[in-house]
Amino acid sequence: MAQSEGLASVGAGRYKLIRAVGRGGMATVHQATDTALGRRVAVKIMDRVAAGEEFRTRFRQEARAMAALNHRNVIAIHDIGEETDPSGAPTPYLVMEFIDGRPLSEFVSGHGMPAHRALRITADILSALAASHDAGLIHRDIKPANIMVSENDTVKVLDFGIAKAVDAVPVTRTGTVVGTAPYMSPEQAQGKKLDRRSDLYSTGVLLFELLSGRRPFDADSDAALLYHHVHTAPPLLAELGIAVPEPVQELLASALSKDPEGRPATARQMRRLVLDALNSADTAPPRNTPRPRIPARPAYAPAQPPPPLASTTPMAPPSPAIPGSLKTGLVAAVPGYFAGTIGFSQIFSAGLTPTATVVCAYTLGYGPMYLTVLFGLAVGTYHARTAARRTRRHSSAVACLVVNGLWSAYHLGTWLFGFPLLYL
Repeated sequence: MAQSEGLASVGAGRYKLIRAVGRGGMATVHQATDTALGRRVAVKIMDRVAAGEEFRTRFRQEARAMAALNHRNVIAIHDIGEETDPSGAPTPYLVMEFIDGRPLSEFVSGHGMPAHRALRITADILSALAASHDAGLIHRDIKPANIMVSENDTVKVLDFGIAKAVDAVPVTRTGTVVGTAPYMSPEQAQGKKLDRRSDLYSTGVLLFELLSGRRPFDADSDAALLYHHVHTAPPLLAELGIAVPEPVQELLASALSKDPEGRPATARQMRRLVLDALNSADTAPPRNTPRPRIPARPAYAPAQPPPPLASTTPMAPPSPAIPGSLKTGLVAAVPGYFAGTIGFSQIFSAGLTPTATVVCAYTLGYGPMYLTVLFGLAVGTYHARTAARRTRRHSSAVACLVVNGLWSAYHLGTWLFGFPLLYL
């Protein structure tokens, strides 16, 4: 039952409720009038079913998180408080700016939008995320229902109800999954510790949906969706019959990387990539083409988080922004070869006993050669499996496998078939 039922106003009569414009699992949003200032506002009132202490703490957390952000792409917070409903129960409420517009989810029902419009919306979302990340907040629930597009085409990010301060004590239990399954990052799906790049993955899923009209993964259950986010490579837009310029596909491949190190390091960096793609000739809108007008229809869709799903392992510290292991894997066999040949030259000139010569040959000669090649093969295999196909990282991983495969064939030849060692 909605706790706001039976309430005509909140805030000691200051905010007169007019009509409900959105309802979710935790709260109902009303259009209201601020009688003190004579303006329209949106009032979000928590429902009774979600009035436990954990959800009330999360509700207050949303207010503080959003109030700390002063950004054109983040919905403004005016007030917060509690009202007693007719049954005597305390009812937390949040007063926000009212937006004439529609949720982004109404634009992606089965069909995509032009690339230039999708990229412009994504750039605005990333601008809001850059501000929230600067304030130390991870949104954790970026999805079309939490993005409003106003009548004048202004993008607003809503629902920081499950946002988390990077260094804050968590409200939810350790190892639980919070968010919306179709848009979760792999690390979020596993209940691991998150950094800002989790929001960038969710933004990549959203951009994929804006361009194609569908999400990268579809499944019959949340558990199956989470499995795909962790293990399945997303399809290319070309495979869905959608033609986009190469910078757009590379942007998607980077944002949807399973490994956070393969994604842009910050929201600002990803926004620059979006603007670069937007400025390309292929995605620019035709000249003198007016922007499509959005019908004025206020609507809000408060987030309804899925049931918590248990996870077992904590997340390791974030990886470096640049995959240096792959670069090392490409060239490691070269210094390994030099180290091995130097070892052989020293061993054979040292006058050792036959047994000592054999032992030293395998440890100081073949050891550096084989271990560096095995390292390169392991790194190449890992990146080839985790990188999206037809991206630079995937191509580099394949090259790493080929290079180290040739080195391993040569080393095996020197051992099994007597190929000569080249003392360079």
